[in-house]
Amino acid sequence: MNDSENIKIEELRTLIREFNNDENVIQLDNYYNSKCLPEILGASRKELVHSNFLAWIINESESHQLLDFPLRKFLELIIIKSNDRQKKSNKNLFDSIIVSDYSISDLYIETERFEKGVGRIDLYIEVTIQINDKRKRLRLIIENKVGSNEQDNQTTKYYNYYENLNEKNILNLYVFLTPISSLDLEKLKEPECSCKEYTQLNYQLIVDFMLEPALKRNITSKTEFIIKQYLQSLSQPTIDKDNDEYKHGLIMALGTEERNLLNKFWEKNQKLILATLYAISSDKYQEEDVRDGVSSALSSLSNRDFSKFEFKGEIYNKARLVNKVIRTFVEEDPSISFEKLEIAFPQNIQGSSGIFDKEENAQEVYNRTGHKRHYLKSDELIKLSDSVIATSNQWGLSNITKFVNHVNELNNGFRIDIK
Repeated sequence: MNDSENIKIEELRTLIREFNNDENVIQLDNYYNSKCLPEILGASRKELVHSNFLAWIINESESHQLLDFPLRKFLELIIIKSNDRQKKSNKNLFDSIIVSDYSISDLYIETERFEKGVGRIDLYIEVTIQINDKRKRLRLIIENKVGSNEQDNQTTKYYNYYENLNEKNILNLYVFLTPISSLDLEKLKEPECSCKEYTQLNYQLIVDFMLEPALKRNITSKTEFIIKQYLQSLSQPTIDKDNDEYKHGLIMALGTEERNLLNKFWEKNQKLILATLYAISSDKYQEEDVRDGVSSALSSLSNRDFSKFEFKGEIYNKARLVNKVIRTFVEEDPSISFEKLEIAFPQNIQGSSGIFDKEENAQEVYNRTGHKRHYLKSDELIKLSDSVIATSNQWGLSNITKFVNHVNELNNGFRIDIK
């Protein structure tokens, strides 16, 4: 019998009452039950709408007051995600783009660009990059797939057409943009389109690298409203839609604030969520495809450990526990160095990633992959005598057990209890 079956009826009633009064639940309910403008217009999953938005925010001459910031971030993202061969063959140019040591001119953007005998390009961008006294024209060919798969080898046709033009001093960059999850994107050995010269991106990267940083800049309330409406359109589930255009992923991307709310929601309501999943998966009156999908999710979750840990009178989940223990250890010995901390807490306890890393290394991983594998906020970082470190947030049942056992054997008064 699993935990979802063992919840007593009185406990279940208590959990439901707590759920209904949970501030996070109320915020999420308000968020997901309010329609954003693209939803009202029935356009939240239309490829052209997303291409138009990208064209608008990338265009420095638009009224958003972001100037060339979004274009620079977009170019940086493409460079970071390009393959090793592309990075090597364009090293000087790519390095200058990464450090933003260049100027921009002659920007041209077009959506639905028609090339006779080839097809319509979702988003077409040309821009001149000047580095010192050298100028280079970049052409970006972006295939945007929101609700359908590539058809008729479109990416190969576009690639062959532009490469066969043999234009001097023009570098073509090819992008395949889809709603694939970041974890699935990271697992890909090559882009999912027919032409493997494309760099595949997802909408979560657009959010992380372009849109959320844009919101932190000095922008008008109108620009802020537009960006936030667009972010909401990306995060709205399309589970109630039957059209094929909606079936390619329920959610396209999540903003940081929403992700944090959802994580808190999960942490506080795990038992209730698991009980709900079990009830649906075992209900013969539910539709079969619903039962099967929920059963699959429940099966995956049932093998995970949802234990909480008590340390110094406070309750933590796995990753937060590690951060607190390391922070407390350092506070009791402020002179400790990175090398000595590694002796006290061997990195192999966590596995290949290590328990902690220097801030600059952890930040580089995030910049390169788009995934935060460490706690990087200022109040999460830990200052040593010779460096600043970030603790890993990659913890499962096996390595957290090793960490707890190690801490409890330190003989320095530290004690972790499993709840």
